[in-house]
Order: sequence, then C-alpha cells, then structure tokens
Amino acid sequence: MSDLPKYLPLSQRPRRDESGVSSDWSERVSAVLTSLAALVDDLPPDAQAGVHDDLARLVWLLRAGRRERFVARVRKRRPFAGDTDLVGALRELAALPRRRPIGDLAAAVVTALDVADTAQTTVDVDPVTLGAVAVARALSAPLPIRAVLSGVTLVAADADWAVGRGPETRAVGAQIVRFLYGRAGIPTTIPEPGDDEVERPGE
Repeated sequence: MSDLPKYLPLSQRPRRDESGVSSDWSERVSAVLTSLAALVDDLPPDAQAGVHDDLARLVWLLRAGRRERFVARVRKRRPFAGDTDLVGALRELAALPRRRPIGDLAAAVVTALDVADTAQTTVDVDPVTLGAVAVARALSAPLPIRAVLSGVTLVAADADWAVGRGPETRAVGAQIVRFLYGRAGIPTTIPEPGDDEVERPGE
C-alpha cells in the first residue's frame, strides 16, 4: 500500500507536514461520473431504463446539501431526481466546481459498479480511487464486514493497496469494493501470475 496513503490524511503513515493534503475528492468524483456517463450513454434504451433508479439516487445525492441529506435520512426516504436526461445530469455534476468528501466518491464508485453489473459490462475506475473508497469503508463498515477484515487481508491484485489484517487473499480491486459494500461475497483468491493453478489455453 505504498502509494495510497498519501491520499488519505487520516491514515497511519508517519507524522509529517500535511498542509498540502486535501480532503477534497472532487477530481476523482468527476472522473468516475465521466466514466459512468459514457457507459450509460452507450447502453440501449431498455438497459438505461434498468439502471434509472441507481442513477437518480446518485444524482440526487450529489446535488443535495447537508440539510437535505439529513432530512431524507430522518424520513428514511430520498426525493430522487426527476431528470429525464440522467446522463446529462451526470456530466453536469462532473463539471460542477464543488468540494466532494470521500462519501461522495464512494457513492459514485459503488453506483458505477452497480450499473456496470446490471448492464453486464465494465466501467473504468482508477485503482487509487478504488483503494481510497475501500480503505474508507474498511474503517466504518458494519460489524460483520469488519469481523471478516479482522482475520484476512484483502489485497488488490491489480493495484497497490490492501485492507484488513491476517492471511492474504488476492482479488481484483473492484471485487473487494463490491464485498465491502455488500454487493458480493468474500472474494476468493486469484492465482499469482505463473502459479501452477493458472488455467492454460486448451485446458
């Protein structure tokens, strides 16, 4: 996890001057929204309809202020956006000059993964972005997930970050994030390149 800690002001790295560290994740939120908009734009109309609610939740969340979010949480409901052009709304939000906390980044990443899974496709998310979201979630996840992380280290096989402690399990970074947010089960170890377990063509 050599590169990721510099993006996390509250990480357990050695003490040093952190005046240049920012808690603003707006650039990474913008990048995820841009990738998500491109993904949805390429989907056929029926597939776009299938992910409408996920997109509407995200658009509402990223537009809402703290008071709106608090009221919606208390009432246990969210007034989802009424936009018909949700792709346009995503691009508008990507260009909006607004500070974004790690929670907004997590919402954008998880929604992008959900939409990609529903549409049976993939979405491009930077490995460091996935790592930041994973680390933040590991610190505040529900008890059952933290219990898993107390006995295993989930290592991103396609990046340079890990969460948890204990014996290592290598998995794709996006799959680790899916597990941490309750979208999938505990990742299973994928073999190291060159392992005898790697399936060879024709086998």
